[in-house]
Amino acid sequence: MAYFTYAYILYGKFFNFTVLLYIIPVVLLIIIRYHKLVLYAILYIAITVPTIIYFDYFGYDLGGIYNYDRDIYNEFFYFTVIMIMIYLIVLLTARTNLVKYIIEDLKAKNIELEESRIKLKKLQINKESFFAIMSHEIRTPLNAIKGISDILKSNDHTDENKHLLELMDYSSNHLLALVNNILDFTKLNDGAFSLQYSSFDLNSALNSSFRMNERLAVEKGLVFNFVLKNTLPNKVYGDKNRINQIILNLLNNAIEHTEEGEIEMIVGGKYNPNDEQEFNLTIQISDTGSGISKELGTRLFQKYATTNSSTHSVGLGLTISKGLLDLMHGQIRFESEPNKGTSFFIDLPLPIIAENELESENSQSDFKLTTLNILIVDDNKINLMVLEKQLKNKLKNSTITSAYNGLEALNIVKENDFDLILMDVLMPVMDGITATQHIRGLDNTNKKNSSNHSFDRKCWRKRTL
Repeated sequence: MAYFTYAYILYGKFFNFTVLLYIIPVVLLIIIRYHKLVLYAILYIAITVPTIIYFDYFGYDLGGIYNYDRDIYNEFFYFTVIMIMIYLIVLLTARTNLVKYIIEDLKAKNIELEESRIKLKKLQINKESFFAIMSHEIRTPLNAIKGISDILKSNDHTDENKHLLELMDYSSNHLLALVNNILDFTKLNDGAFSLQYSSFDLNSALNSSFRMNERLAVEKGLVFNFVLKNTLPNKVYGDKNRINQIILNLLNNAIEHTEEGEIEMIVGGKYNPNDEQEFNLTIQISDTGSGISKELGTRLFQKYATTNSSTHSVGLGLTISKGLLDLMHGQIRFESEPNKGTSFFIDLPLPIIAENELESENSQSDFKLTTLNILIVDDNKINLMVLEKQLKNKLKNSTITSAYNGLEALNIVKENDFDLILMDVLMPVMDGITATQHIRGLDNTNKKNSSNHSFDRKCWRKRTL
């Protein structure tokens, strides 16, 4: 519009290209977006144009009398350049403001995302802490059920009652394993998990792990084979319990997902060519079950990954197994074919303990004939009852005394001598750690040197005499 007005009013020239290239697009844009502005423009034109044309208002050279033959192309070129520069400046300013707005909007969204991430992280921590706390609380009555079941199994019963006790024992073991998995998973996620290394008999440990599931496999009519490919070192150094846990997880999965056929555990390995004191243990656990689909295989070692047909798993066993192997610098992988079976492969380096380096084992007396004065301390009466009965079954000549908190235990210890004290950690009035410190600080040498063991009531069943 500026080009057209400038050329027409000052020079009396009419540039068609100006109208085609500038006037029409601008007018169309205005008509589409600004209806009121179009109306005002029409009113303005309807008033000013007749005034200018018919009354020669403002004294313009409308007829082209003076300037018709004047060369105006240089001025028009400069004017065009100036208008283009103004247009570019306006466009650049508009774009800059737009980019600034986008950046500010992105910053605001990033702040919102960061706040959401922090909230989700707190929610995840709270959720896992809740699972950990609830798992601990569940284990308290569960340990009592398990302990009572073990006590009842040692007595004489009818065949029907023995079968019911076996079912109760199996169910409590399974529930305890699920709770333990949740606890282990939480510790692995928090980075608070630690391995307990010791020397152990590798052959004996592997055989025991395999035989623990033999009855369950035989009951399903499965062939259960253990194959030893080559000679293993007698003594190795590692976390025996966690290796056992990994094997049990894999065997349990194999039994659960195999309806017919066989399950085979093949054990082998070789000595590290660069270090003769290290043995690379290899374990293969194969089944002829349903196999693993490709979709599940891509996330098999992720948490909660399980099949729809899984009836006894919460999808943490393989996740925990991989986490444990990572801590032990081992590896796990699998090969599977749907409806034909699955094979898991474990590679685990284990330091070898030479026979001449083993400390001589102290001869152990017959604990059943040992006479001990034992104090057990726990604020849970059921735990005390179960532990007392188990101790009496193992140590028939021993005397058992009970206390319900650390302060009560401390007062009892001041008046009596004990060979062994089993102390819960979390108790009202006085906790086990504080009570132990007070006992260690007693003047009586016999009392402060007594075998005092603080323990968590959620895991006291793991301890053995």
